[in-house]
Amino acid sequence: MLRTERVWVETFTGLRITQFARLLKVVRERGGNGTMRGRPWSLPLAERVLMVAVYYPRT
Repeated sequence: MLRTERVWVETFTGLRITQFARLLKVVRERGGNGTMRGRPWSLPLAERVLMVAVYYPRT
């Protein structure tokens, strides 16, 4: 399901893996994995969402 490891998600974001999977689904449905222009080495969607979730913690 996810390329990111479960422990990273739960430790760094405070989200359970099911919550993160739902977040990832919403981002994908809203076009978050759209056209990848510029950098051919971009990270997979799950890893990009993880970085944003870590940067913007839940309140």
